Amino acid sequence: MNAKTGPQFRWLERGDGEAVVLLHGLMGEMDHWEPSLEALSETCRAIAPSLPIFDPALSETSVPELARHIARLLDAIDIPHAVVGGNSLGGHVAVELALRRPDRVSGLILTGSSGLFERGFTRNVPHTPTAEYVREKMQEIFYDPTLVTPEWVQAVARLVTTRSTALRVLQFARAARRHNVEAELSRISVPTLLVWGKEDRITPADVAERFHALIPDSELVYLTNCGHAPMLERPEAFTEIVDEWLRETAPARAAAAAGGRP
Repeated sequence: MNAKTGPQFRWLERGDGEAVVLLHGLMGEMDHWEPSLEALSETCRAIAPSLPIFDPALSETSVPELARHIARLLDAIDIPHAVVGGNSLGGHVAVELALRRPDRVSGLILTGSSGLFERGFTRNVPHTPTAEYVREKMQEIFYDPTLVTPEWVQAVARLVTTRSTALRVLQFARAARRHNVEAELSRISVPTLLVWGKEDRITPADVAERFHALIPDSELVYLTNCGHAPMLERPEAFTEIVDEWLRETAPARAAAAAGGRP
């Protein structure tokens, strides 16, 4: 009998009840969802997995393979269906899961999602990126550049200057740009929340508007003085919006999860 191999599952979890799975971006970490997990734990089972972007056991560097990894995680922890959301590449993965496995997704939460257009972190990168270059690129993510700490810059600089991890970043960034979902978004029938930073320079407001126009049952909320990562820059406002939306759309999600119509 052949043994199955693949990336190990790693995730953070808080609370009980309906599962809400939140996915980080290309250069993000599951810990970036910690404030959201704490705030949402009072009303749901909030889960933030680690996407195996840098795990060589994930041999296919693609958005669909990351979505399959999340489906396998749901199987492993016995979650038949969940609200799935994500930031940047994580949002892209959530959309892909909703398209390929609609039986597993009862709602979507997208914030700064790729899948339509994204100003990539990996465009025009020098052969040997300096810490100063990395800091400037990271500051483009935020409205408030002081959120980019020296320690965080050093951690990202190590990733993009280490050959093996830098190659994975480049492969996933290219795969995400190729994997455009525009033609398929009209097939998403579950309630969808779009929370966008008004000053997002990576996936600007017109990207949010396009998602909103193409996803039938979608709601778009902007956060002012906020860039590409609302859950980091405006965590309290972000989770308040998510919590209110979860409450308002609970009947529609229950119908979706049961295979019926809202």
